[in-house]
Amino acid sequence: MNVASLHSPLVRRTIETINEGRLDEFLALFGRFATVVDGATYQGSEAIRAWAERETFGVQMHIDVVQEKNTEGTAVEVNVTSTGGYSGPGTFFFTMRGGLIERFVIR
Repeated sequence: MNVASLHSPLVRRTIETINEGRLDEFLALFGRFATVVDGATYQGSEAIRAWAERETFGVQMHIDVVQEKNTEGTAVEVNVTSTGGYSGPGTFFFTMRGGLIERFVIR
């Protein structure tokens, strides 16, 4: 599945910013008190920036979308494969509010 065909513009922009290495634009997609859960929990802008620099942008991660689920509403699930510092399948769970990511869970 092509990233451009994702139904949620916010999810699409999130994956595009990761793939294109645009950290500041990625961070701007998160609400002020957002949470990222990736084994550990990171809450707030500073913690999410540190996580993203280390775990996503620092390893030049690239995301390919396999399947999109729950395409309507404020919760979207996306099955992905990744390359870069971390390779393999995973699932992204997005919870959105007010046009921003409120919670981003990676499994």
